[in-house]
Amino acid sequence: MSLHKELHLTERLLRANIREGLILPMVGLLARLFPVPGLVLSLTLSQVVLLLVKTTACFVCHLYVFELINQVTSVAEDAANKPYRPIPSGLLSVRGAHRRWAISWVLCPLAAAYIFGNGAESGWLFVEYEAWTYFCYVWPRPNNWFFRNAFATVGTYNMFRLLDTVIQSTVPTFPVLPTRVILALAAWVMATVQMQEFQDVEGDRATNKRTLAVIVGPRGERILRAVTALLVLGAGAVLLCVTYTCLGRDVSPGMDRAWLLSGMGLTSALYTLFAGVVGVRLHLDGGIAFDRKTYKRFYMLAAYMMVGYLSFWNTWARRVEW
Repeated sequence: MSLHKELHLTERLLRANIREGLILPMVGLLARLFPVPGLVLSLTLSQVVLLLVKTTACFVCHLYVFELINQVTSVAEDAANKPYRPIPSGLLSVRGAHRRWAISWVLCPLAAAYIFGNGAESGWLFVEYEAWTYFCYVWPRPNNWFFRNAFATVGTYNMFRLLDTVIQSTVPTFPVLPTRVILALAAWVMATVQMQEFQDVEGDRATNKRTLAVIVGPRGERILRAVTALLVLGAGAVLLCVTYTCLGRDVSPGMDRAWLLSGMGLTSALYTLFAGVVGVRLHLDGGIAFDRKTYKRFYMLAAYMMVGYLSFWNTWARRVEW
């Protein structure tokens, strides 16, 4: 297969989840930069370019190893829900996908360790993600809603830990996100990521996939939509309350109070706006394409704002008595 065809195949493999698997960590990278403009201005152009290139390459690999196993193990489901994907559309054979799976699962952790990240830590984070993906998608492949949500939750935690290693391999002085902040993001994902199931409910029911939307059935789906909307909107209320609390905090000398508060205010307001759109669209229940747009566009925009807010808040919290 020519390089052009392989690149086209890779684009088709990654297309469906590029907002979650590639744009999200890139937003995470930019969110680390905005709260510390002084540190950013101290970077050389070569450091900035290298950081962007390494982050992009690392998370293309991160998404690639997931998509191969995801699509190899869900051919029947994809035929019903996503017939445009490479295997059901005939662009890639199952045998060819298995071959790429084996090669990428060896090469990508090595690339993470020796090219993208900071050595063994980056490599092990990649291996841990592969092991978690294997557990959830190959064996024992638990078929229940908890592990559907938990897969995305653990994957998010792993993604932002891996991002830290990529950043520090390029700029060792750059501050990393503490565990509590990444856990807060992961908890938000665990509580709300069932958003992704509404668009696939018919195909999931046909293939006996035990997602929350399938378990509650058509009658319970309205309640599940309402609860999910409240959880997404409730997080916005929490962000606004935390930002208001920060207004009265004493700050350390030299801290750019206005910049950090503006960042928290803007990201919390935008999060609440997108969360409101998600809530309205969940209530309207406009069909498969409508639900797909709700998740892929508005929920992911809310996720990006959540990442931005946590980064601004973390910079604030490190400089005050929190």
